[in-house]
Amino acid sequence: MDHDAQLVAAVRAADPAAVAKALADGADPDSAAGRFAVTGLSEAAGEGRLEIARLLVEAGASLRARRPQYESPLRSAVRESHLDVIRLLVDRGALEVEGTGRGSLLVTAIAATGHRPRAAALEVLRYLLELGVDAAPGEETPIVQAVLRSAAPATIRMLLSHGADPNSRRSDGTPALILAARRGDQAAVDVLLTAGADPDALDGYGHTALMHAIERNEQAVSTVLLLAGADQAGALDIARGWQRQNVQFKLGERMVGLDDVPIARTAVRLHPTGYELRGDPADFRRWGQLLACAAEELGDDEWDTRTGTPYALAQTVAHRLVDEPAKSPTASWHRIELSREELATVRQAFVELAYAVRVALPDGLGQEYVRDVLDELDAQLP
Repeated sequence: MDHDAQLVAAVRAADPAAVAKALADGADPDSAAGRFAVTGLSEAAGEGRLEIARLLVEAGASLRARRPQYESPLRSAVRESHLDVIRLLVDRGALEVEGTGRGSLLVTAIAATGHRPRAAALEVLRYLLELGVDAAPGEETPIVQAVLRSAAPATIRMLLSHGADPNSRRSDGTPALILAARRGDQAAVDVLLTAGADPDALDGYGHTALMHAIERNEQAVSTVLLLAGADQAGALDIARGWQRQNVQFKLGERMVGLDDVPIARTAVRLHPTGYELRGDPADFRRWGQLLACAAEELGDDEWDTRTGTPYALAQTVAHRLVDEPAKSPTASWHRIELSREELATVRQAFVELAYAVRVALPDGLGQEYVRDVLDELDAQLP
């Protein structure tokens, strides 16, 4: 085996003594396993092998990426959150030769806090921020990058504590707060607001974060924004236009209905035409009993008026839920397919039983059960 191959084998075996011997015997410190492989230093940096990385650097190994499309040793260490190796490479001048063809190191560090979240990733981000590392030319600001990656609150707070602007905007002018609100990222919205983000900042549509949250039915985000004092101007019209009745109540309405209010929309909402429900026969039977109970209590006319769904359909679906769930041929659960209208009928029954109708529930069930089922159903609906 030649000395270069010995060095490659020693690096891969994580054997510092063998690495030192191969170098002493004349191995090229930039040896790689093949034409398209990374150098030993990049491999050691990515694996967090500090002693081996030090031996290679002292022997003159290049701090640059072997090829433009490859990661440099420093970027490999940042991606895997090996702070001790990062410090070594930075001390030897790695920052000065780091290219931006693969984006900034800061974006790599932000991504690492989500891809492999651990305390070390946050410490690497802190270290780079303290060194003054910033976004590369043409990149979005760090806060925008973090929001678009659904970064954890700790990551966003770290950026803010090192001078990032909570009112940062994406390159198209959209405030980071609105990006977070549109994505339903309640935690990011709260962190940005706490740091001083303007709750009433407008985007290119002339919409605020609250207006976008209402359009997308992001109720938790809407609550955070309202508690922060977000201006409600225009919000009620949007809630009416989308028939967000629960939000109308939050905005102070005492009486709500299925309004037909024309608005300028910024979202397209998906409404599937059918659903497969999976569960146990006992739960399907409970659902059928609850639906029948609600329909019977309200009666034909009142059911139609209050729920906006046909009374006859409610009766049909109630029977289907009791009689039709079938064992899956490939799993242990039972299943039944409901149309969008049929599932809406079931949901309306749960709403009535949870918040409006006061009636003895079948099978010893309580309102807590109904509300839990309603919450879990809503969480799964688009």
